[in-house]
Amino acid sequence: MKKELIKLVNGCERTEVYVSPKNYKDLNNRSSFSKNWFVECRFYDPKLKNEYPKGFQFRKKFTGENLQELKVKAKVFKEQMEIVLDNEKYNPITKTYISSLASELNPQMKFMDALWKVRDKIPFSEDYVRLSRQVLNLIDKIIPDLGYSDLIIFNTKIWHMKNILEGIYTTNSVFNKHRSCLKSMFDELLEYGCVEFNPVGSLKKKMEVPKVRQLLSDRKKAIVLQFLHDKFPEFYRYANIFHYSAARSTELFRVQAKYVDIENQEYKVLIKKRRSFEWETKVIIPAAIPYWRQILLECKSEDDYIFSKGLRPGLTPIDSSQIDKRWKRNIKDSNEIIDPINGKVIKVTEDFYSWKHLFLDKLDQLQNSSNTPIIPINLAQGMASHLSVETTNKYTIGKSDRNKEFLKKIDLK
Repeated sequence: MKKELIKLVNGCERTEVYVSPKNYKDLNNRSSFSKNWFVECRFYDPKLKNEYPKGFQFRKKFTGENLQELKVKAKVFKEQMEIVLDNEKYNPITKTYISSLASELNPQMKFMDALWKVRDKIPFSEDYVRLSRQVLNLIDKIIPDLGYSDLIIFNTKIWHMKNILEGIYTTNSVFNKHRSCLKSMFDELLEYGCVEFNPVGSLKKKMEVPKVRQLLSDRKKAIVLQFLHDKFPEFYRYANIFHYSAARSTELFRVQAKYVDIENQEYKVLIKKRRSFEWETKVIIPAAIPYWRQILLECKSEDDYIFSKGLRPGLTPIDSSQIDKRWKRNIKDSNEIIDPINGKVIKVTEDFYSWKHLFLDKLDQLQNSSNTPIIPINLAQGMASHLSVETTNKYTIGKSDRNKEFLKKIDLK
């Protein structure tokens, strides 16, 4: 999958800076390696696209005999190249530094330049980063047809945004997501004085028909889990931790070993709430403890992300979008999930996210069972860390801790 180009000022872009040899981090003193190394990226200037249609090769070469010395140089030169391009606004083709006026948000910026620039100033969640990239790429394609290529951000009106949103329209649900994303960007542009009002805020949302979400039956869930256990043990473990946490994959993928307190059945996670991140303590219910214990035993450092490459602990965080890809490839597209009674292939059409809804549904069922004693909290809301009901106990001192202690004793049969 082609990586997104990094947006710079004046419409310039670059690839990621990479080191050659590519496997330099894996080299050791016993490895044979070239003595000639370099760091490089491809730099694109829209004004010079005819001269450099494949981008300008911006490269820094260095040599050495000592492997550790070469690794240190690689790290330093890579960081220096990123700083000179991103922070100092250096153009390696013209060998000039772009003026600060052109690089900072201001009312005279072109429409697309301002949107790409402001996108990087908002602390979006991972999902929102992906959505904002998708939105701006779609807009980039249609503004020439709309005649907005030279539109100045300060001159943006409601009708501009209406035409743009209708131009990239697919479904009502997607329209509303795009509208919300652009509204956040224009809220930020308003604070920078780049616009006099938010032209997206006046646009109405489109009517959405609620989506019927399919849930795995208990029997189908058991068969799928057994299949995961036998074929994909790391995915099986993750599915169980995800299921019993009621968290999002984006949250779980930010959890490091040092933030897990298995003895007290808690872990801390950085959660995106509205436009800010907050640390929140979440509960590990008894059914999930064995899976947490197992993965913690594999951690080599307290800084390990518990879910890194291969859904195993490691120092490098990974993108949570791979979960849906794994689910599609290993489960939804599989013809190997067999019903043990009739021997027929079971086709799974349910999304991976149904694991979370299944768990919350079970909690709600537990809470509302006539045979269940009175439960002092909303179980599903407590596990999922939802903001409502009415920001429930914002002012009830100590209730949050009491709720957590109750959740730690949940026994789902």
